[in-house]
Amino acid sequence: MLLFLRLSFFRLSLAGLLACLLMEGAVAQSVVRINGTGSGTGGMLRLAQAFMQAHPNVKVEVQPALGSSGGISALIAGQIELAVSNRKPKDGELAQLPMQSTEYARTPVVIAVSRDLGVTALTSTQLAALFAEGAATYPNGKRARPVLRLSDATDTELLKSFSPEVATAVDAASKRRGMLSASTDSDAADLVEHTAGAFALSTLALIDSENRPLTALAVDGRVPSVASLLDGSYPYYKSLWMIVGTNAGAQTKLFAGFVQSGPGQAVLRAYGHAPR
Repeated sequence: MLLFLRLSFFRLSLAGLLACLLMEGAVAQSVVRINGTGSGTGGMLRLAQAFMQAHPNVKVEVQPALGSSGGISALIAGQIELAVSNRKPKDGELAQLPMQSTEYARTPVVIAVSRDLGVTALTSTQLAALFAEGAATYPNGKRARPVLRLSDATDTELLKSFSPEVATAVDAASKRRGMLSASTDSDAADLVEHTAGAFALSTLALIDSENRPLTALAVDGRVPSVASLLDGSYPYYKSLWMIVGTNAGAQTKLFAGFVQSGPGQAVLRAYGHAPR
């Protein structure tokens, strides 16, 4: 009888231990993976750091940026739980996976140059001239090298919105060979950071959240900032969308809720995002 009781106690203890180990394993596997536009992944990393302090049992993993389309494709393929994008999903993407999208912030769209260049402002006429064929130069005499995106990319349309002169100059430059080009926001920022004289359209969110050594230029006296975007004095911005599957898990929903909460929006505002 005593042996039977000891064996029963051992079995119960072992079962309890296995249950605890399984529970700990489940907690350890609670990962929310994020990818998408480089304009949003830096801010998501800042949010993840704040979120995990409050929720240590949930890991939020922000991956190297694939771009908006890459992030949505990864979400559809089940490789991530949350995509961050500068656009909503297209009909063809929604046909592959039902998704919900939320505009969680806006960020000033800026002309970015290296801090070492020593330029802080341009007029739209001067900006247009930087796309001219040949050795275009900044007002300080240093050579300028534009970084272009695909002609139908969101960033190209945003760049052309600075003025009709800029739009005409961008269209002409896109037809020339040998131009610097980038496929994502992160690629463009990398080129500006590491290529002498390069400039590109970027966002304040990317520059601030990643602490990039770049300057966001004032254009026609309009200084890009969260405050100037909110008061309407700086009109150029990019919307940032948070996209999840309609069957998103509890941890993903918990993190998405934090993004839209007061503390989450405060984090975003500190890093170049205008909360929505």
